[in-house]
Amino acid sequence: MNGNVSVDVDEVKRVYDLIERVHSFFHQPMNFPNVDEFAENNYKEISEIYYNVIWNWLPEDMKESIKNE
Repeated sequence: MNGNVSVDVDEVKRVYDLIERVHSFFHQPMNFPNVDEFAENNYKEISEIYYNVIWNWLPEDMKESIKNE
């Protein structure tokens, strides 16, 4: 499936910031014992971005395809 979508720059920055935190966490093995703390501090943002930001970026036909998987 090819195409383009228009996204809000503030939302892109929000996703970038989250990915940066995830990358920083997993880049340092010394952080691994703190996975529960990381999850507690970031799950709300992960959930919000997954369900309300990225989902809304998807075209309707792709949403339907995902729902039918």
